[in-house]
Amino acid sequence: MRSRSCLALLVAALVSGGVGCADFHRGPAPWDGGRRSDGAQGADQVFEKLVYPILQRNCADCHSAGPQAPNTSYVLTGNAGQDRATVVALVTPGDPADSRLLMQATSDSHGGGQRFATDSLEYQTIAYWILGLGAQ
Repeated sequence: MRSRSCLALLVAALVSGGVGCADFHRGPAPWDGGRRSDGAQGADQVFEKLVYPILQRNCADCHSAGPQAPNTSYVLTGNAGQDRATVVALVTPGDPADSRLLMQATSDSHGGGQRFATDSLEYQTIAYWILGLGAQ
């Protein structure tokens, strides 16, 4: 019971003391899919920092120039900025479950076999990004 009361006191101190730079009145900043405040499309940092490394680890061994699947529309160059359009063409913005990218990666019928499971961190990260694309 003592640890519970200590935790409650710590949380209360952080919230009431204004520790950090969180704005508790407005809540967390909305994820904008890489859009800048002026409406122009900026760098998609979620894609570059989180999604693209997953695709490189799980897909590039076959889906790059030269390897086993170069004749598909899904070919990664190794450059996140260049490859974003190729990847976006395989998703349904706002609907991860209907996105070809995730359907192929989680399917046993995929030529390269299942690359990750629907309950994996990889799937959840990509799904989060796809949901954000629907908000653009």
